[in-house]
Amino acid sequence: MVKVTLVHASWCHVCPAAKKLWNDLKSEHDFDYEEVDIDTPEGDKLSEKYSIMSVPTTIIDGEIAFIGVPDKGEALQKLS
Repeated sequence: MVKVTLVHASWCHVCPAAKKLWNDLKSEHDFDYEEVDIDTPEGDKLSEKYSIMSVPTTIIDGEIAFIGVPDKGEALQKLS
């Protein structure tokens, strides 16, 4: 099963749109999904591991797939 991790921040004004996109897709498709705040220990580990410089960043199956809010069609392509 595809694993999607959205790295976001509470202070990010773009992140809610990315959260909405992935939550909407999650309601229509079957994949593992988690949201990680970059300002937490787990977020710190991910930002170090993947050299994340900006949020929102979407990691799919262990690789950075998107920086920013992806287009819904592109997001769906990555899920299949």
